[in-house]
Amino acid sequence: MEEYFLNICHEENDELECEMILLSELPYQRQIIRRLSVLGVIDVQGDRLPANQVGRVAKILRLRNAFGLNLSGAAIICDLLSRLEELEKQVEFYQRL
Repeated sequence: MEEYFLNICHEENDELECEMILLSELPYQRQIIRRLSVLGVIDVQGDRLPANQVGRVAKILRLRNAFGLNLSGAAIICDLLSRLEELEKQVEFYQRL
């Protein structure tokens, strides 16, 4: 039986991001990846993860290991750090005006 995968592409920063990575190719425990997916932190599609989310997983796991956080807490901090970066870019933009 053939397997088919649907890749949903997103345009971010003028780049189309569609590459998918097999979960078995990642250096992380599959259980952790599945838990992040159940929490809604990442979007696992079958046995694949969009390549643009691998860095997010790595960041969450670094926060978890460095500070002893649970996955939900590490994901929240990751989101807040991303938001902070966005706000810093906006401040820099408006300072140049």
